[in-house]
Amino acid sequence: MIALVLAAALATQQGRGPEVMIATDHDRVGVGEVLAFTIRVWSDRTDPVQAELQSLGGFELAGRSEHSDVATGPHPGRTTVIQLQLRAVRPGEWRLGPVQVRQGSAITLSDAITVKVDAGAPAPVSASLNPGLARMLQSASPPGGLGRAGISIAVSNPEVAVGQQVDVITIAWFDRVLRQELRRAPTVESPRIEGVWSYPQPVPGGIAASRSVAGKWYDLFVLHQVVFPLVPGTVQISPARLQYSVPLAYQFFSQEEQFRLESQATTFQVRPLPDSGRVPGFRGAVGRDVAVTQTVNPGSGNQGEPFAIEITITGQGNVALWPQPDLRWPVGGRVYPEAAEEQLVMREGRLGGRKTFKFLLVADSAGTLTLPGLQYPFYDPAGATYRIAAAPPTPIIVAPRGNRMASRAEPPPLRVDAGWPAAFLVRDALPAWAWWLLVVTPAMGWVVLTRWPRRRTQPVSSPSVGEPLAVAEQRLRHALDDRALAPPDRARLVRLLERVEAARFSEQPAGAPNALLTEIDGLLERQPAGVPGPRWRERTGLLLLAGLLIGTEAAAQTQPEQFYEAGAYRAAMEGFRRRTALAPDVPSHWFNLGAAAYRAGDDAAALVAWVRAARLAPRDGGIRRALQMAPPADAATGRELWIAPVTPPELWLTGMVLWFTGWGGLLWTRRVRGRWMVLLLGGSLAAGMGQALAQWYDRPVAVLARNTQLRLSPHGLAPTAAEGARLSAILLLDRRPGWVEGEMPGGGRGWTPEEALEPMNPLPRP
Repeated sequence: MIALVLAAALATQQGRGPEVMIATDHDRVGVGEVLAFTIRVWSDRTDPVQAELQSLGGFELAGRSEHSDVATGPHPGRTTVIQLQLRAVRPGEWRLGPVQVRQGSAITLSDAITVKVDAGAPAPVSASLNPGLARMLQSASPPGGLGRAGISIAVSNPEVAVGQQVDVITIAWFDRVLRQELRRAPTVESPRIEGVWSYPQPVPGGIAASRSVAGKWYDLFVLHQVVFPLVPGTVQISPARLQYSVPLAYQFFSQEEQFRLESQATTFQVRPLPDSGRVPGFRGAVGRDVAVTQTVNPGSGNQGEPFAIEITITGQGNVALWPQPDLRWPVGGRVYPEAAEEQLVMREGRLGGRKTFKFLLVADSAGTLTLPGLQYPFYDPAGATYRIAAAPPTPIIVAPRGNRMASRAEPPPLRVDAGWPAAFLVRDALPAWAWWLLVVTPAMGWVVLTRWPRRRTQPVSSPSVGEPLAVAEQRLRHALDDRALAPPDRARLVRLLERVEAARFSEQPAGAPNALLTEIDGLLERQPAGVPGPRWRERTGLLLLAGLLIGTEAAAQTQPEQFYEAGAYRAAMEGFRRRTALAPDVPSHWFNLGAAAYRAGDDAAALVAWVRAARLAPRDGGIRRALQMAPPADAATGRELWIAPVTPPELWLTGMVLWFTGWGGLLWTRRVRGRWMVLLLGGSLAAGMGQALAQWYDRPVAVLARNTQLRLSPHGLAPTAAEGARLSAILLLDRRPGWVEGEMPGGGRGWTPEEALEPMNPLPRP
């Protein structure tokens, strides 16, 4: 019986055929082009393998190579790779295969591959190349003395004007047979170009095109640079370099021979911009199809409110070097410039895009303010002439202060409140390790809990902040009563007294700068003997006072509430942002930041700030009403920004109370009762829900500040992967300098500029 089973198993093993995989390097070729057809066979037996391509269609066999790797021991096997060079001889759509593989008595048939052959078709070019680059590859001259491999540089135009686009491509040429021997892609180093503004362009990672040279087919690897010359003269292009390795045998671990090649250096000429025809106001802008627009948002508003002004220049050219237009602002308003934004776009082989200059205009008087029309001179290299792009005047209707005709609703008044009690108890009372110790070890927890209040109240050996401030103010006023006080010292004491009074109403933390302490002591020590010197209590108060003064001297004059009342909402935003960084658990700080952002027209920042406030105080009606003024873009974003009716600290605190109550009952009764177990289970569930909610809130989520394109790679010219709408949520995955990778909740993943995001939490590190 055992012999029969073994014989059946052996027969089954012998009858099992090898695994076969076939592939081609192109699915469309022209007549005369050589196609690479690869057959890969794997088997768990070491017997020789025979492979036969049963149908060649419109191809003929131009070459064949084969190598095998055999493994012995406990896991025997054979891997065979067969490479066929097939030359297309007849146009049409041909079926290559199937491939029949025989190993011993076992036979395996592969699938077939369909390849289209075009009659007189041009050399195949990758579909991902822009048309201009494709034309350059088809017309580029091969390097002199081209053998099995070579490298060359091609320039789109040998003579251009300053600021005109020039395409510089580096081409690595490989004989088809040699390219098939390579185990890895070659290393191509682009040349150095001095005196230009360069934009490296994305190209296919593998073969970009194929060319026939003297009846031999070559596969091309390409690097592409778009450059804009900055000064007239001769631009030198240094040699490009190529490095590749060829194995000495077919074995996988065989040694390789290294080859290094270098191209010829080349140049192109740059002529200066002509003086004839230069229009007044020209500041060096060079481009094609340049247009300028001027927009104001909102178009009407109230006196003292800000208006967002955007001046956008579009066209083809070096967007980065387009200068700001010559602007004339109307009388009756204050203008605050913001950072300019650039967006690059490659269309039909021409680099261009848009550049937006942003300003904030605060109207000081009611009436109609008219932004003058714009004239933007530029040089058009296509027509070799100067042109002017123009935008019409734009009126702004300003109503008297307090009028409700403003386009944006008035947000609720600013708020002042303390931190949320539950958040304070859970996050600030004890460190995390102490809470875990209490939870894991209830008996030790009771000891720590009884000793904790004494540890919190022991450091009360120094006076409170209020008492030293009062003492310091009294001493300064007493010193000012001295009529013999020198005028310079009196002035310094007055300034110190003003800073003391400001510090009593400041929210800034205390520090200990010795310089200010020395100043105060030095002034007071020069007073009459009747004025008591600084005893330890007063000295400690002055020490605390010094820290308060350093942080509040400027803050007393530049409170964000004052900026908000004056209509400087951007400055108010910065002040409220600093408060959220110092005290992130205070809902009013986030609420006020959202109000300032909303009034400044930054809906993304307002939405994020009000969501943060609502998560700290979820049952606050005022915060909930504020969220209705900046709603999310869609339902998917609303789900990502979901706000629970309770906070994580409240759940943690509830869980701790239930947990300790249950353990207390068990320790008191020394019996396992159902009600105590229910309390323990409820405490565990509440704490777990709090932890899950905290992790949900801490996810790296951001809101898009504007409509943007998510790209396949962190590059402004990379292909578009998805579209992102303004006020849509995006889950952040990775970060690169200036770029962040994210995934939209409704689908779509890609890279977006960092400045287009308003993060809920700090961005992930690059």
